[in-house]
Amino acid sequence: MKNILMILVLLFCFSITKSHAELVLQEKYIEVIGSSEMEVVPDEIRLIIGIEEYWKEEFEKEKEFKDFRTKVPLNEIETNLMNDLNKIGITKEQIIVKEVGNFWRYMGKDFMFSKQFELVLHDFKKVDEITKEVKSKGIDYMKIGELKNKKLTDYRKQVKIEALKAAKDKADYLVSSIGKKTGDVISITELTDDDNRWWGSQNMTSNTIMSTPDNSNKDNIRNIKLRYEIKARFEIR
Repeated sequence: MKNILMILVLLFCFSITKSHAELVLQEKYIEVIGSSEMEVVPDEIRLIIGIEEYWKEEFEKEKEFKDFRTKVPLNEIETNLMNDLNKIGITKEQIIVKEVGNFWRYMGKDFMFSKQFELVLHDFKKVDEITKEVKSKGIDYMKIGELKNKKLTDYRKQVKIEALKAAKDKADYLVSSIGKKTGDVISITELTDDDNRWWGSQNMTSNTIMSTPDNSNKDNIRNIKLRYEIKARFEIR
């Protein structure tokens, strides 16, 4: 009796699975991908400046590495940097110490200490001033660390909504070309970075790219570029 009951249960489950599969096969749908982009002007710029001790002889003519003996200390380089930043209106509150130290030295030479600062700025014109006014001796590197905008979350939502609308528009005109109409939405999928590897070659972080427009003006303004793709499936009626 138990065996018969088990067989009946299995047959019932098989029947339901088969019916569902047939319904899926009969379902007519269109699946499309919509995309949208937006460029956002940053309201906060994180500028990274690294300083490092150096030899005075580096800047003297006809001097070779073996002649380098007079090291310029880190505190002197830092003082000069802070004075230069202060002259162009950068306050202490805008400067954050990120790293101190180093990880190597030349054989037979003193250890060269280094320090990294992060500057919180709100205008790329100030970045230009820094690159023009700060003395280069002792500056190891200078780069943009991060671009931010207080409304970035809202802009992300807006771009995603526009991407979904683009998918719906695409589905509508494709289906109408064969005399049909789109029905209810069946599924909506936000494509991840892994689904868009071709876009990843442009320094993307969570669909955010720091870009410089080809037609940038003299201020060389860099924007935050948002891009999203949405895959959507709609019924065909």
